[in-house]
Amino acid sequence: MLFQALGSRKVEADFSGGYLSNDGGVLLVRQLDAGLGLTRRLAGAFIDRRDPRYCDHALEELLDPRLYGRVLGYEDLNDHDLLRHDPLLAVAVNKREPLGEDRVHAHPPGVALAGSATLNRLELGNQKQDRTHKIQYEPGKIEECLLVMGVRCLPKHAAQIVIDLDGMGHLVHGMQEGRHFNAYYDGYCYLPRYAFVGSVPLLARLRPGDVDAAEGGWRCWRSWWGRFGSGASGHGSSGVGIAPLGGKRLWRGVRRRSRWCITAWDWDLIRGGSR
Repeated sequence: MLFQALGSRKVEADFSGGYLSNDGGVLLVRQLDAGLGLTRRLAGAFIDRRDPRYCDHALEELLDPRLYGRVLGYEDLNDHDLLRHDPLLAVAVNKREPLGEDRVHAHPPGVALAGSATLNRLELGNQKQDRTHKIQYEPGKIEECLLVMGVRCLPKHAAQIVIDLDGMGHLVHGMQEGRHFNAYYDGYCYLPRYAFVGSVPLLARLRPGDVDAAEGGWRCWRSWWGRFGSGASGHGSSGVGIAPLGGKRLWRGVRRRSRWCITAWDWDLIRGGSR
């Protein structure tokens, strides 16, 4: 069974032995990601100040295994201490040598990918005052990536969309920084903010547990309007479809409980409105 090639090499499913993997679905994930361009867009939210002459893994070669691992059900960073030995995951990450034979630093044979320690530094790398953290990210660009990818999934000619903007408590079971007791959820939790249109996510923002569920909602609207309202007139690549028509008419958002009902071409955004 043949899959998409890796340069001049064939990628073929064979059951005769050798280096084996039980995560064959990662090749389908790779092709899906290539079509969506998710990792490429997400990589644009990072600043990599490392010297590539001394690095075994490019930025996308760190993002890809972490994202693909989560799709495959490997949520913990510790899982990558085993996944780094998986040659099929290395193929999905587009490593030129899936067995790690071209690595700058010496490693045992068959280790082509980054382990948990390297990926942990990636996730905790937004220490802009620390010169030892070479990879930094911009949270606003990451949010914009999710928003743009989500908008691409919305119906292009919808007359009306409903954006559900709300906080949701996530219970924690340790002494995590930012936790706070919430009587509604009857436990210590974080209170991240989410925005969905049906099952399509547009926003996911981690927040501490001591904030009000409605806090920052208006800033979300203003941010979306500022990024996508100017000059946009639909669901194309440059707009979310929340723009004023002709620069004069605004849409009308009517707050219904925790949702905003948005009518496509007549939107007067009512701050703090009620039904």
